Amino acid sequence: MGFILGACNSESTTEKSNQDGSNSTESETTESGSEGDNKLTIGMTVINQEALFFTEMVKGAEAKAEELGVELNVYNANNNQVDQNNAVENFISEGVDAIIVNAIDPGALNPVVEKVEEAGISLISVDSVIEHEAVDVQIGVDNSEESVRMGEYFNEFKEEHWGDKEVKLGIVSALNAPIQVNRQDSFLETVESDSVEVVDIVDGENVQEKALTASENLFISNPDLDAVFVTGEPAYIGAVSAVNSQGKQDSVKLFGWDLSPQVVQGIDQGYVESVIQQHPDKYGEEAVKSAVSLINGEEVESLIGVPATIVTEDNVDDFRSLFE
Repeated sequence: MGFILGACNSESTTEKSNQDGSNSTESETTESGSEGDNKLTIGMTVINQEALFFTEMVKGAEAKAEELGVELNVYNANNNQVDQNNAVENFISEGVDAIIVNAIDPGALNPVVEKVEEAGISLISVDSVIEHEAVDVQIGVDNSEESVRMGEYFNEFKEEHWGDKEVKLGIVSALNAPIQVNRQDSFLETVESDSVEVVDIVDGENVQEKALTASENLFISNPDLDAVFVTGEPAYIGAVSAVNSQGKQDSVKLFGWDLSPQVVQGIDQGYVESVIQQHPDKYGEEAVKSAVSLINGEEVESLIGVPATIVTEDNVDDFRSLFE
């Protein structure tokens, strides 16, 4: 859902620059609908704003903040855990009313999460799971459950297209991202191991360029590879690029997480078989909505799930508008 197992319309908005140059939406309308000093302020930090997943999450949060007439300050941690910790500490110092965190490494955030708790600030965790009692709401998708679904899809595809053949499977993962390791493990626990050989697990470190290099090395080392499971958007883009650079369009099928323009093209060309597509804009919307409710003393579900969709050639047209 990370779950490994978070009104009146504003009349105008202005854009201001954060410490890292990312934008935040600042509403000029207070909660009561008039200008003044009672405007609610929410701090939000995301893993990066390179991947579409995170940019869509921020867009959803900004839209909901504008709708509810609150100020949203967004900090792009750019894959740097120290910067993300510092951002949360800065939000505390600024006296924000709530903090939304899309954690790079949930465990590494525990020291600052405790400071959030001490400050009495509402805390919403999005996608990544922060296992701490200070978290008021966890929002996202059940990564394990969805990867099991993909494993079941893979098993059905294998039976239909490969039959009794032993399938050689590679994994392009991000071993520095607990969520993606969970996706990898849940998928592998589901596939029929007696007829699937996992030839290698390579680490793209959640960076497109590194995922491309790792994927190319996977194909070069295993020229008879049949299938690849990828754990997230950077890995999928890297794997798609490697399929093209290594001329594997007719011999390899890709399965995994997160759409992108490159992955949609792979579906159109036939070598991307299926993609688990989350709805990160809804994550952002739910996070801001939950934050405002918590600030106002209202009850909020501690676990808010946003189901994902398995995208194939049959329903990809429903998602093309994301990339227009």
